[in-house]
Amino acid sequence: MIVPTTTVPPRPQKPPTANRSSRTKTPREAGKKNKPSLTLNTVRKKVQEMHDTDQLLLMKVFDDETIKTTLDKFDSKSIKRRERIYTPQITLSLFVQQVLTKDATCLNSVTLLNKIRKAKQLSEASLNTISYCDARAKLPLKFIESLTWQAAELAMSQVPKDWLWFGHRVLLVDGFVVNAPDMPANQEKYPQPTSQKAGLGFPQIRVCAAICLSTGVIADLKYGPVLGKKTGEQTLFRKMHAKFRPGDIVVADSNFESYRDMATLYQQGVYMVSDINGTRESPFTGRCKVIEETTKTLPRPEFNKDRFTRTEWEQLPETLEVRVIRYKVKGRKQELTIVTTLLDAESYPAEEIAKLYKHRWECELDIRSVKSVMGMTWLSCHTPAMLERELMTYILAYNLIRVAMCDAAKISHAKPRDLSFKNAKDSWLELGQDVMEIEDYAWLLWSIASGKLRKRPGRNEPRKIKRRSNKYEKMTKPRDREKAELVA
Repeated sequence: MIVPTTTVPPRPQKPPTANRSSRTKTPREAGKKNKPSLTLNTVRKKVQEMHDTDQLLLMKVFDDETIKTTLDKFDSKSIKRRERIYTPQITLSLFVQQVLTKDATCLNSVTLLNKIRKAKQLSEASLNTISYCDARAKLPLKFIESLTWQAAELAMSQVPKDWLWFGHRVLLVDGFVVNAPDMPANQEKYPQPTSQKAGLGFPQIRVCAAICLSTGVIADLKYGPVLGKKTGEQTLFRKMHAKFRPGDIVVADSNFESYRDMATLYQQGVYMVSDINGTRESPFTGRCKVIEETTKTLPRPEFNKDRFTRTEWEQLPETLEVRVIRYKVKGRKQELTIVTTLLDAESYPAEEIAKLYKHRWECELDIRSVKSVMGMTWLSCHTPAMLERELMTYILAYNLIRVAMCDAAKISHAKPRDLSFKNAKDSWLELGQDVMEIEDYAWLLWSIASGKLRKRPGRNEPRKIKRRSNKYEKMTKPRDREKAELVA
């Protein structure tokens, strides 16, 4: 007897499990199938189109003509300039390259100049750095500052509408501290903290910056010594008030949330969004829902001669109405409470304001770019005048890279925040030393546009480090005493 055979259908195969590690490339490769690749020829055509329509930003702010015109406004008549190797244009370009290169010495800058002169078949420059250092000292500080703010204004004046927040320009405000060499002149103007013993500390400069959310450029910056009262971040922030425009929105942390600043800016037509100050009582009680809001009328604080003058106090309104928004943040045990002068709840829903305040962290990342990626944590000049030039050259270099990132973002149909600042800085160092022709600029923008950041929403990492510090002990006595004890 023949037994009929039954065909057993094959078991369905499970799709291979994708690697869930941070190095997974599967989603990126899948996305590439639907997106056309950005080729150099495509960038060449777009750069030429932008050049023909006068939309390229960097070529307007850092060309020889702009530098010469700006220098003529601030150049001191007592300084006689001769057409030597270290012209102001060449000196400033070398200075920018020097601050962009971590631990670059003046000798490195002179070597770079000789590399450029060799390519142009020009005679060599002396490797003695005195001429270069003298040329840097002759650059007026206001000249460097003017170029810095020109770059920022140019980037913010040509922002596409889809880069704005409800049509408003958003400025992120925060402060930080940089260190300087322990020289007597630096200690006199920018003394070390009183908590540090003499001979063991370093001069410190307190900096407060207003950074554009859309473009990433530093729109304004103030700095001063760290000397306690009336030298803090709030004092520096108040020096920026005149720079803000009606319709601007300032986003800051709880350190900047004060009646005086909110009321003064509101009278100018400038709005604030900030975390509630720890000294202010929250109007909410009980457990927080997903999101809730209320309005509160704040009274003018009592007059205090240590905080403001009588005229400044009388100019403040007697009351100020604010919106207070409380919501839960994923990954945090406590709720977040925001105070804002954006009173129109229909035009600016509470959910959108909460999302806007989330972008305040971009300011922390920008400061990290300036201090860690560019290396501005430690300045290197030995006099206060050169310290200030070095500080502002760092900010100029940062803004120039951000301007180039804006051009690259428009070409790649992205936003500047989608591109890597580290990659943009490295591209500038390799390709932007002598950007003059359209072809050179196309190569630079193509390299910057290729460095897109990976989207990793909802990351929640512990604020801890794995790498240990070095094994050497910390100095507890001035160096001369430590050396004397070695001999004894």
